[in-house]
This record gives sequence, structure tokens and C-alpha cells, in this order.
Amino acid sequence: MTKLVILSQSERSKFDEPPKFNDNDRTMYFSLKNEELDLVKELRAPTTKVGFALQLGYFKSNGKFYTSEQFREQDIQFVTKMLDLDSKNIDLSTYKKKIYNDHHTKILNQLAWQPFNKMQQEKIDEYVQWLVQRQLALKPIFLSIIDFCWQNKIELPSYNIMTIIITNAYNKFEDDLSNTLAKHLTKEQLDKLNKFAGIDGDENKKRMYRPQITLIKQINQSLRPLEVQANVDAFNLFKEYFHIFKNVIDILKLTDQATEYFATLVQKSTTYQLSSFSDRNKLYLYLLCYIKHQFYYRHDVMIDIFLKSTQAAVNSAKKQLNRLEKENRAERNKAIKKLSLANKGSRELIEKITATLKSPTLSESGKLAKIEELVDLYNDQGDLLEKEHLLKLEQSLDKVSSNQAYFDALESMSIKLQRKVAELTKHMIFNPTTSLKELISAIHNFGVSSGDLNQNPPVDFLTQDEKDCLYKEDKLRTSFYKILLFSHMAEAIKAGHLNLLYSYRYKDIQEYLIDDKLWAEKPQELLEKAGLNDFYDFNTIISKYKTQLDSKYKLVNDRFLAGENIHLKIDKDGKIILHTPKTDSSEKEYISSLLSQAGFIPILQVLSDINYITQYTSSFKHFSVKHKKMEPKPETIYAGIIGSGCNIGVNRIAKTSVGISEDTLKNAVNWCFSLKNIQRANNKIISVINKLFISNAHRHSQDELHTSSDGRKVNVSVDSLHANYSYKYFGKGKGVSIYTFIDERQLLFYSTVISASEREAAYVIDGLVQNDVIRSTIHSTDTHGFTETVFAVSPFINTAFAPRIKDIADQHIYSFAARQTYEKKGYKILPSRTINLKLIEKNWNAILRFMATIKLKHTSASQLFKRLSSYAKEHPLYQALKEFGRIIKSIFILTYFDDVQLRQRIEKQLNKVELSNKFSKAVFFANSGEFKCGTKEEQEIVTACKVLIQNAIVLWNYLFLSQLLANNSDAEERKHMLELIKQGSIICWQHINLHGEYDFTKHAANEACFNMEKIYALRII
Repeated sequence: MTKLVILSQSERSKFDEPPKFNDNDRTMYFSLKNEELDLVKELRAPTTKVGFALQLGYFKSNGKFYTSEQFREQDIQFVTKMLDLDSKNIDLSTYKKKIYNDHHTKILNQLAWQPFNKMQQEKIDEYVQWLVQRQLALKPIFLSIIDFCWQNKIELPSYNIMTIIITNAYNKFEDDLSNTLAKHLTKEQLDKLNKFAGIDGDENKKRMYRPQITLIKQINQSLRPLEVQANVDAFNLFKEYFHIFKNVIDILKLTDQATEYFATLVQKSTTYQLSSFSDRNKLYLYLLCYIKHQFYYRHDVMIDIFLKSTQAAVNSAKKQLNRLEKENRAERNKAIKKLSLANKGSRELIEKITATLKSPTLSESGKLAKIEELVDLYNDQGDLLEKEHLLKLEQSLDKVSSNQAYFDALESMSIKLQRKVAELTKHMIFNPTTSLKELISAIHNFGVSSGDLNQNPPVDFLTQDEKDCLYKEDKLRTSFYKILLFSHMAEAIKAGHLNLLYSYRYKDIQEYLIDDKLWAEKPQELLEKAGLNDFYDFNTIISKYKTQLDSKYKLVNDRFLAGENIHLKIDKDGKIILHTPKTDSSEKEYISSLLSQAGFIPILQVLSDINYITQYTSSFKHFSVKHKKMEPKPETIYAGIIGSGCNIGVNRIAKTSVGISEDTLKNAVNWCFSLKNIQRANNKIISVINKLFISNAHRHSQDELHTSSDGRKVNVSVDSLHANYSYKYFGKGKGVSIYTFIDERQLLFYSTVISASEREAAYVIDGLVQNDVIRSTIHSTDTHGFTETVFAVSPFINTAFAPRIKDIADQHIYSFAARQTYEKKGYKILPSRTINLKLIEKNWNAILRFMATIKLKHTSASQLFKRLSSYAKEHPLYQALKEFGRIIKSIFILTYFDDVQLRQRIEKQLNKVELSNKFSKAVFFANSGEFKCGTKEEQEIVTACKVLIQNAIVLWNYLFLSQLLANNSDAEERKHMLELIKQGSIICWQHINLHGEYDFTKHAANEACFNMEKIYALRII
């Protein structure tokens, strides 16, 4: 068996060796509690005592035991001195296996840990199998095993054993799947797969021909009818293949993560590489995953096209109606006046006729003659053409009042829309169980008739106004009916009332949550895994927040009434006015001036210097976990990072730079530049920043970490289904929003690319939960970044949500008590209404399930929020979350009123994210700062490379400043320098040369550019 390579040689050594302690670490881990000291006293020989104390300290730190040959000399000396022993009496060569085993057992018993044995290995094997089914990368699985052992108090095995466990799990997983395929794939299915991939079924021939797979790897991003049709054709091909192999795909029971992993291997492979697979069953496994993944993914793309096209048609109809109304406004007003005069004449005629009929002096024949005279006189007042004109005016006004004008405008858009979405509608597969029956019936009718509708199609999904206008002279307005069907479908999809059967993004909300049966069986276990045990009891939680909110009301009002809050005022109309003094630093240029001492540093040198320290390029592994051949040189990775992150383009940087092969670079980017790899590289840089004294000096409190997030709009200059039009941001073009998270030390720890039309609040929780390196204790956004549901989630993830509130008067404050209760107490700051506790309590179990789904990373928070919020007021879970969020928001707003320093901290933190957006534009400089790629996946990879460059510059700046401080021997001057640095921003890039020619022939840094030992040791008190 060939073992997988998980860690580098240096990482392996570090894992299998005892930890390297500093003085503080030694004091922490080697200090003995009373019961531990008693165990040491029981031992006779000094060597045995030292060995036991060393093993105990190492185990507390690492969960592992070591041989005496591995013990570190400084640790031996520390423990010997701590135990007040004579070092001459210490001979660790006598610390043999029997003593080792005895200490091993005593320490495990003392700490209540389990030894790593066959039974514990079986537990780990089962856990790793579960991880492998989700196709996590090797290193995350390795780290997860460590976490699993610590959580379950199991002694950690060696690197070699862990590698064998992981290798066996991967082999077993793929072998089991391959064996399943060998049993269930029929000859006809095998022939289909071979034809699809472009290989002959005969192993000996391996005859190549133009396969279908090469024609459909890319998804067209255009909304032009021909390109849409090409996407429909490709979708139908995958749909056909999916149903051919559905029975086998169902038997495999692959997770979405595993399916996507194997599918991506096919996506990245050439036809030649596919044909070279030695194990055909594994190739068939990958191809089936590719078929399933593409079918699901393209199904979602069909919906994207449908929604965008339908919305564009509806918008065009509204614009047309507005334009016609503007053009006809004067004529319409004139018509209204004419009709008013005509109506006035009609009323006068009726009054005269009524008076005539009631006349006591006229006979019946006289009344009739008088009425005829009045009618003739009225008719003589206007000619026939004028009356016809008035009749048309009346009909025109009736048309406006009955929506007929809008319906006509909508109908005029129908043919154009049909060219784009009629075929889509026929082929999409909706879930009848979770969708509106009336719409399902209409869609089915549309599909079976191929769009050729009869005179009585299903109409139950229409409004009464729409039904009233559906027929003209007893004939169905076919085009009108079709656009009504499309628009109702679009609304239902967005509202969660029309869901796909096979999809990643458009399923019913229940399908994204933890399985309801599993939740019903193991709620406590799932809550424990998610860290939500403290939220189990509803009454306890509500009692806690009731106390907090009541106390906060009292405190804020008492301080206000006592005149202690000078920045809060209430005007005569009861409107709250809040003032926040500015905290702009006067030392903005100080850091920049210090960094300028470094000269003008090429970005290539920055990337090389930082790689020497962090080894982030080791994260760029081949996408296949079993691939060992490709290990790109650091220079190749630098080229890929700069080409993508600076928006130059991989092809262009290869052609315009020195020392880079275009084919080598393309191959490396294709196989090694996955989003997860780039994020891991970023995390390595962040982990070093985390360790620096100077970076942590920027924290307001060492017990808290303040973070923030904000979006930056970026144009997309190519066809993109992910981009949206916005005249405000993109003029006549379209674009997306890069949503970025930053902490108070100014390192960027999460980023994503979202549609410019989406609200950013849905992604706030993603950044706080999905990242693996930063644990935010307080998070701020601007007004557009918060909703009551975000407030609701924040306590569950142990993060205080603290947005900037610009329009404070528009924010409602809620309470558990009625308004009158507060008025009686003389409170000025009053709640707008009370909390609906019954609604929250009724849905508390659903809220816990929702939160466990997020915290266990079963589904992203943004996906859940997008599906849940689409139901609007109709979904009880959404309503309950909002109601609970109002409690948390009210506590925050009251704190916001009262704590001027908190408001200033929020302003300061949001200024940092705004500065990082300027930094982002400076790095992303080429091609006018516009995305040249259309898919979300491509845009996120480019953005991740950009963030990596930004973090590399931030770390380089920190290291340079740290070295300046470390080299300064004047304690007072160092202290003064640090204070000035803390007041400024580390986000400086004027000293970095991002432009120019890139020469990759120069070797990467092979010697330290910074004295890391000195920098890590830096402390200024």
C-alpha cells in the first residue's frame, strides 16, 4: 500500500516531536497540581520523577507520549529544577520501556483519557470514513482527527498511523464504490459511459474519437437566445444520461461534496487523461459523478437564466408602461377634463328629465314631448365624432384602472421572452410534493403541449384581474397567458413555492436543514456537536434575555434622565438624536513613513519573503488527493497568484513575463489553484500574523476581537449569469459585489463574491462561521449588512453583532413589557411593541435545528437565509427568528445609545474595511479593475488570490515594523513608536511595486529576510 503524503517533512517532524516550549509554556504545562505532585512523590528514582513530569507536561500540551531520546534538554533542566533535584542524578538512558508503559497508564488514568488501541482506532476509522465521504482534503482530515481525539480524550496516534488510517479510508471508500459499480453497471450502461468519455470499451484498443464530454464542459453565460438554447441542449444531454444511470447513482449514495469532488476531477482532466485511467471502474465512478453534478448544477443555471430573463421582460413591460404614461399624461388629463364636462352635461340632462317627470303641470304627453326636446338639444351640442372620441377616452381610462395597459405591455414582451425560456420551461423538473399544485399543473400542460396551448389551459394560478383579461373576443390571448405563466413561475421560485427536484440551490428549505428524522432521534447529540447545549431550554434563555433587556432599559433611561449621556437627545416630537464624536487619528502617515525606509519593494519579493516564513505555497496541492507528481515551483505559484489576483490574467502574465512557461503555468493553475487551496494558503499567512505582538497590539482588548465586513462593487466585462445591471454602480454595464471580512488587526480572513442585487446581510454569518482561523467576538457592518435574523443568529455563534446604525430614529426598540409600564416609570426611551414570546417558543426547536445546521456546516447560512427569507411572512421559522432577533437587537440599540466608546469603535472598525476596499482596488488594477471571468467560481478564485496578495503585504508590513522595533534599543522610544503605530493603519501599499515586468528567473528567497526569532520574542510593556 502506498501511503498518502499529508504533511511536509518539516511538518511531520514537528508533529512527532515534543512541542517547543518557551518559558511561559514550561510554567503552564510542567507545573503540577496537588494530586499530580503526589504521584511524583510516590516515585523513587529522580530520573523516574523527571521522566513522569516531562511526559505529563508533554501530554497536556499534545495528547501524546515520547521516548526519552526525544525529551528536550531545556525542558529536562526546567523540570529537574522545579522538582528540586540534582541534575547529576538524572540519567534518562535508564528511562526504559517498562517505566514508559507504567507512566503511560498512570497519566491516562489521572487525566481520564483513553489509550490509543484497537477499540479507539475503530472509532477513529469510522469518523475518518465519514469525513472521506465528504471528500475533505488530506490535511483538514488529519487536523480533524486531532480534534476528534481531543474531544473524545483519546491518545493521539503517530503521524505514520494517522496516515495509514486516512489512506485506508480513501482506498476503502473508492474500492467500495468501484465494486458497487462492477456489480450494477450493465453492458449497455458501460458502452454509454465509454462513448460519453470518448474511449473504446475494449481495453486493448483505447481508440479515441471526438467525445460528447469535450463539447459541453463549459456553460455559456449569455442570455442571448442561441446561447441559451445551447445550454438547454447540453442540459438535456445530461438529463438523459442522468436518468439512464439514476438507478446506479442512487445505489452509490454519494454526498454532494464527494460528487462535486469526483466531478471536478473530470472537469479538469483532458480526454487523454481520462482514457489513461488504469482502473476503469474508478473512471466510471468519476464520470457518473460528473453527470450527476452537471445535471444538478445546470438545472440551477437553467433557473438562473429563467429568472433573469423573466425579470428583464417584466422590467421592460413596466418601463414601457411608464414611458407611455409620460407620453400620454397631457392627453389623459385633457381626456379626464373632457369626460368630466361630458358627465356634467349628462348629469344636467338627467336632472332636467327628472324635474320634467315630476312636473305637476304637464300631462303625460307633454312630459314625453319635453323629454324628447331635451334629448335632441343635448345631442345637438356634440357631433358624432366627438361622442366616439369620448367613448374611446372612457375605454382608455377603464383600461388603466383595470391594469389592462400593463397587461398589454407585458404581452408585447412575451414573444421575445418565449425565445429564451419556453424550452427551459418544458425541460425543468420541479418537485410536485413541495410546489404549488396549480403551477405544477400549468407547467405540465405547457410541457406536454410543447407550448401549443388549447383554448382552455389551467388558470387556477392566475389572479382574478389576469383571468378577466385572458380572453379577447372569446379567444385565448396565448402570448399573454405564457408570459403570465413565466412571471408566476419566477415569483414562486423566488418565494420557495416552486422547487426543483434535482438541484443544489433551488430545493425546498426543509431539504437544506439537518434531516428531520435524525433531528428527532438525536437532538441532544447534534446540539452537543454544534456547541449549542446552553440553548436547549427555552425558558432559561428567555429569562436571561428578559433580565438583560429590562436592566438595560432601566440603566439607559436612568443615565439619560440624570443627564449623564450628553450625546443622546430627544426632541419635542419624541425623535431620538444621537451624536458620535469622531476619532480620526492624527498619525495617519506615520506607518507609511516608516515603511518607506524599505525602499520600493517588488510584489514578487513580498510574495517570496512571506513564503519563506509561512510556506504558504505548500498549500497549492494537486486537486486529486492521491496525485503526487505535480509540485509546482514557488515561482509558478507566484505567477498564478499575481496573474489572477492583480487581474492581469494567467495567459497574459505568462506571455509578458520572464522565466515562466505558459503551459506549465496553465496546468498548475488548473490543477492546484482551487478555492480551498488558496484559502489554506491565506490561513497560513494569517496564522503568522496572529502570533505577532505588534499585530495584537492593535486589539482594543486582548479578550475580544472586533471584525467587520463590507462589499465593493466590481464591473464584469464579460457575459455572466452571476452579474446584475445597476445604473447606480455600473452605468450601463453590470457587475457583482466582493464581500470582504477584516479584523481590527487589519488582516483579511474571508471573502466571497455575490450578486450585486443580493443583500449582504445573508452572507455575514458565512464569514463568521465558515472561516477556520478567526473567532470574532464582536462584528460590525454598515446599515445594509444587518437584519433582525442576523441579530437572532449572533448569540448562537458567540459573536456580538454591532452594526453601525445611521437612521437611529427608524429603529424600533422592543420589550417584554407593555409601553404603558415604562411610561408609568417615567421612561423616555420607550419600546415600540412587546415581543411575541409564544411565536418564539412554538418554533424554538426549529430554531435550534436551523442553528445546528449552520454550525455543523451542513448548509451555509447564506443558502438557508436566501431560501427562508423568500417565504417572507408566510414561514413561521423566519418569523420566529425575526422575533427572537428583535430581543437581541433591542439590547444592542440600547447599548448603542448609551456607550459612545462602542459607537466610536464601530466607526473605527468600519473605516478599516473601507480602507481595505481601496487597497483591493489598488491590487486588482489590471483591465480597468473589471472581472474578465463570468462564473462565480472563477470570480471567487480570482478574489482569493487578490486577498492573498493583500494579506502578504499586511504581514510584510508587520514584520518590517516589528524588526524596526526589535532593533531599537531605546525602551522609551520603542514604546512611543508602538503607540504611534497603534494609532495608524497597517494597510499601506505605496512602497510596494505592483506593476511592471515580472522576472521569475530569480530564485525564491532562500535566506531569512526578517529575524523571526527576534520578532516573535518582541514585547513592549
